Amino acid sequence: MCDLEHSGEIQRNTALKLFRSINMQVHTMGADQHDRHAAFISHMPHVISYALANTVLAQEEKENILTLAAGGFRSMSRLAQSSPNMWEDIFRQNRQNVLEAIELFERELATMKEALLVKDYTSLHNEMKNANKLQDIFS
Repeated sequence: MCDLEHSGEIQRNTALKLFRSINMQVHTMGADQHDRHAAFISHMPHVISYALANTVLAQEEKENILTLAAGGFRSMSRLAQSSPNMWEDIFRQNRQNVLEAIELFERELATMKEALLVKDYTSLHNEMKNANKLQDIFS
């Protein structure tokens, strides 16, 4: 829930009572914080999935996609099935945060690209090993 200090007391208490009655975990934060977090955790995966799908569609024949697409590609491209109408509006409304997320993601891609270019497989390995830590959060 965002910016609760700007909500009326009755509305805030009603919402909290309702959410807690259905055992929701309630978290509060400012709207600006929410929008930045959402850009990285929710919106950027959609941007990446759309870009991945368009890259593959531009480079590969349908038969190759069907023959070679395994779980990883299917998982990564699944979000590209999302509604362009809905996601255009979301990207438009959170434009600055989405742009920041894309720029930081591009830096991470550039780091891995550079490691491959110079054949620095130790750095590449370390980048991947560091990324493995994300799953520890979910465990």
